[in-house]
Formats: sequence, C-alpha cells, structure tokens
Amino acid sequence: MNAEIPWGWYIVRASALIAFLLLYVSVFFGTVSCLPGIGRFFLRLRSLRFHCWISLQALIFVLIHSLSLLFDKVIPFGWPDVFIPFHSSYKPLFVALGTISLYIMIILVVSSYARKYISQKLWRTLHFLNIALYIFSIIHALYLGTDLKNGALREIFIWANGILILLLAYNMFYRIWSKVNQREVVCEIPTPKSYEDIRQSDPAGGSQRGNQNFRRRI
Repeated sequence: MNAEIPWGWYIVRASALIAFLLLYVSVFFGTVSCLPGIGRFFLRLRSLRFHCWISLQALIFVLIHSLSLLFDKVIPFGWPDVFIPFHSSYKPLFVALGTISLYIMIILVVSSYARKYISQKLWRTLHFLNIALYIFSIIHALYLGTDLKNGALREIFIWANGILILLLAYNMFYRIWSKVNQREVVCEIPTPKSYEDIRQSDPAGGSQRGNQNFRRRI
C-alpha cells in the first residue's frame, strides 16, 4: 500500500456519508409513515425492529467516523477533541455539533432497545431528540464535509434534505391540525391486526387470499 495515501481520511469521509444516509432513511420512513394516504405503504418499514436496526447501524458508522479521526494526518484530532464538545480548536462549533449528535444517537438507540423497560411517555419525549440530531447532523455535514463542498453530491444532499424538511414541516402541521380537530394521528408500531386491516381493504387481495399467503406477500 502506498504510504502517501491518507487511508484514515478516506475512512472518515466514507463512514460519515454512510452514517448520514442511514440517519436520513430512518428519519424519512419515520416521517412519511405518519402522513395521511402514505403511511399505509410504509406500515412494515416503520416497525420498531426496523428503526432499531437502522439506528444501530448509523451509530456504528458514526463511531467509526469518530474513531478514524484519531488516525487522520490531515487534521490532527485527539481523544478530547472528538469526544468533548467545543474542545477542538478546529472549527469548534461544527465539530461540537458532531460530538453532541453522537451522544444523542447513543441515547436514542439505547432507549429504543430498552423501550419495554421504560415508560411510553419517556420514550416519546426522548424520541423528539431525533429532530435536534437531524438538524445538528446537517449543519455538521455541510460545514465540515469535504465531499459536500461543491459538485453534484452537494446538490443531491441539499435537495434531498430540503424535501425531507418539507415533509417534517407537513408532518408537524398535520399533527397540530389533527390535535385541534381531535383526530387521531395513526403513527404507531404496526401489529398483526394492522396487516389484517390492510388485507381486508386491499381490492387486489380480496377475501380469497388466506392469512398465510398474505403474510408471505408482505
């Protein structure tokens, strides 16, 4: 291997992109599954198991991203720079947002896997940290991401996140409108009955299909 190749820098960049992509997928499905007329198509993908798995993978790549900074020779980072907010002398605000995002992700992943051991109210309160995590991650990526400085990847990043932000805003207004009009927002973890309700209302399936065939199809 060529000693001049900054392998640590490549790992930093690649792990950051993969981590954000996984975070984007998690937030996207969590958002659209609550919207009217759309949620039923994402019923299976908004299961707790799916969210826990996606979030855990994102956290793993964030940890890889953080640890690989310690081996980067382009911009030297020490342990305190990576894991203590505002300690780094290199763009301290934007680096700190990345560090804070890491700790928020740890809280969210741990609370999701421990959901049956904590109250529903506490879990829902902690779940709102997703919004801060997403915003902090966008700012951190835009101002520190080497691959997002210019070019097609930056355009894709901006447009994709712009669309998701609009969906988040629509989701928020829909929740407020539903609460004002005392309508229930269906955004819960799917149950076997949820799949059965879809089967009953599916004109393509009809009553001719048995429960076993439907389970295989979804």
